[in-house]
Parts: sequence; C-alpha cells; structure tokens
Amino acid sequence: MKASTRDQFNAFGMPATAASAIMPNSNQRLSGVRQALTVLRDEDPAFDKSVTTQRYERGATVASPDALEERMYVLMSGKVNLICTNNEGRRLVIATLEPGAVFGEGALDSGSTTTDPNVFAEAVDDVAVWVIPSGEARNMTMQYPILGWGLLQTYGLRLLQVENSLEDVAYKKLPERLATLLVELDEDGTGVIKGVSHQALADRLGTYRETVSAILRDFKRQGLVELGYRRIRIVDVEELKEIGGIWDW
Repeated sequence: MKASTRDQFNAFGMPATAASAIMPNSNQRLSGVRQALTVLRDEDPAFDKSVTTQRYERGATVASPDALEERMYVLMSGKVNLICTNNEGRRLVIATLEPGAVFGEGALDSGSTTTDPNVFAEAVDDVAVWVIPSGEARNMTMQYPILGWGLLQTYGLRLLQVENSLEDVAYKKLPERLATLLVELDEDGTGVIKGVSHQALADRLGTYRETVSAILRDFKRQGLVELGYRRIRIVDVEELKEIGGIWDW
C-alpha cells in the first residue's frame, strides 16, 4: 500500500529520505542541511517552485543590505563573506559562510529592519545560492522547519566566529593574528594559498592593506613565506603556528 503524503514527511517538514541525511549525525551541521534541502527540492514540487538558483563569480556581491532584508538565501556551493563597512569605506569580514548556510533572516520579518544596513554578502569564490523571496520565506520556514534549523546553525557558527575574532583582537597582535589566518587558509595542507589578495586578508583582520603587506614582507624576510600575485606559499608552517599561538594537541 502506498504511504500517504503525511507519512512521507517527518517533523522537520522534509521527506524521510532527506531526514536521514541530517538527523543521525548532528556534527554534519551545515553539510547535512545542504544535503537535506537538496533532497527536499527534488521530491517536493511546491518547495522547488518557490526557490530560484543564482550563481555569482568570485568577488561579486551576492546580496546587498537591502536584499538581505528582502530575501532568504541558502548557500549551496562555494563560500560567502558577510562584510561590514563603515563611513570611511573600511571593510571587516564578520563571518565566512560555508555551503549549507542559511542567511537573510530579515526576510522573515518583512517591513521591519532586523539586519545591519552596513552588512552585505560577497562571494569568496564562485558560488551558487538558492533564493527565497520575503513573501515566501516566513511560510516556508514554518512549513519546512529544516530552513529554520539551518538558520539557527548558521547563527551559531557566526557567533562562534565573532567570539574567536574578539578573543584574537584582545589577546593577539596583528602579526600573530595574520600568522594564524595564513595557517587557517591553508585548508588542503599544501602550503599554497591562491586567490587571496592582501586587501582580502586586511578585511579579515579589520586593518589596512598596507599594514598586512608590511607584515607579509617581514614574514618573507624571515623565510616564513614566499609572495606572488594573489598567491602565498607557506615555507615554514611550524614557525607560523608558533607565532600565531597554534598548538597541535
């Protein structure tokens, strides 16, 4: 006997097959959210109809401050920085979002200002996002709680990043913070960081490009790194870890 439509969906408002992608292991976090939403869109025509896919190249604005008030976004591939600017045009990366992140919470409360008017989203590399308009966002979050769960997971990770950044600012000098950032950016362990400009590093640290360039030149003189156009090769990762106060337990 064929199961009813109600039986095919679980309490999170997603197909049972989607639930299995996320429920058994909460440590999957945003990766699990992305998997579950992908299955949900494949199996639920109503959900699919309300979502559009948009793609952006590295450096492009994914969502302006106004757009973050009007639309909900689900990051499906690539990374996105949430950037805050001041009146002088200085930029500060307040969060880096990974695939599966749900953002644009302003769309849940249309008509009121719930997001910072100085914050926008920018593509770190080529990205794909799902976009849900404000007229659908609230109802869809109620109908498909996996969206709200993903939003809460994203919020938690954003707060953790802010907390770590504040701790670094309080207890580390800029060379120490830059050393830590370089080690973090070497995600694949090859020692080669590609496509990251000195300005992008400055944005992550909340300082000026000239300051970052000066510290990098000092690192180069010490034999810690080699510098090229949008390319940094880490020569002595252990010394960078020592400078940054990173210990392998």
